[in-house]
Amino acid sequence: MTRFKAVFFDVDGTLYRSREYEENLLESAVAVVAEILNIGRSEAFRRLMALKREVKTVSRSVEMMGINRSKFYDRLAEVASPEKFIRPSPAVAEMLRNIRRRGVVVGLHTNSGRRLALKVLSCLGVDEECYDFMVSSDDAEPKPDLAGYVVLLSKAGVKAFESLYVGDRCDVEIAPAKKLGMQTALVHSEACVYADFFLKDVIEVERLI
Repeated sequence: MTRFKAVFFDVDGTLYRSREYEENLLESAVAVVAEILNIGRSEAFRRLMALKREVKTVSRSVEMMGINRSKFYDRLAEVASPEKFIRPSPAVAEMLRNIRRRGVVVGLHTNSGRRLALKVLSCLGVDEECYDFMVSSDDAEPKPDLAGYVVLLSKAGVKAFESLYVGDRCDVEIAPAKKLGMQTALVHSEACVYADFFLKDVIEVERLI
């Protein structure tokens, strides 16, 4: 018997870590905001960072600037360059496959648009055999909104207490999951009152199953 019927993974910062890609993604986001709003990049950076400090995520920040979220992420997928910074991780891909082989549903959850998320997963070497479905900002309101978590549970066909949510951000990802009654695992940090498990690396999730 497995401990969980479903495991849900955040993508960026959880399945991989890349400071270089984080910087590229921020630069790309600023460029897209500047392009859509027809303002300078320095002003776009100032507005984006001010809102992000307030609402925690880029997804909510661009919406507060009056930018359509889907339009933003479609353009970001064209501008960002994950292939320059993210390398394949056979260990992560195998961990995900192993969890599925044990009959556990694997879902991915990202605030990114689906198109960009698929580019990132391709760079990581995570293909359709590694997970059952993905919930992106194209499918539900982005984290920390509870809507995406509800979609995860619905798609997996499980109760909250039967699932494990894995993420790298306490307030944005782990807290909402815990609010719904999921078990939670935080990677790369030990500072979160909402986490049931603390992992140094995402591949350690397999031992929890």
